[in-house]
Amino acid sequence: MVKANFYRKNGMYCGFIISGHAGGKYGQDIVCAGVSSAVMLTLNTITDFFSSDADVRVEENKVGLRLKDPQKDDNARALIFSLENHLKLLSEEYGGIEVVVKESKQGSE
Repeated sequence: MVKANFYRKNGMYCGFIISGHAGGKYGQDIVCAGVSSAVMLTLNTITDFFSSDADVRVEENKVGLRLKDPQKDDNARALIFSLENHLKLLSEEYGGIEVVVKESKQGSE
């Protein structure tokens, strides 16, 4: 199962951590491909196109992003919200994704 944790601070999106794998059953490979593509587009747009000040962590089967100052970055916050919605839609259509939104003091855990 893919676990997508989104973090908000004072009601504003400030980061996410995506981990896991959708599974090895036939048809679930499209879920992993969709999640991977959406996450990479989000990361690259926030860091390269918007030039947002963000911490990015990439590990095996885990990727995370934390905005250093979410209040100053409307575009990045909107893109994180869009990623959350996209993953919810993928989950509704195919399953294999758990999407959780957490209020955080840190921005991401």
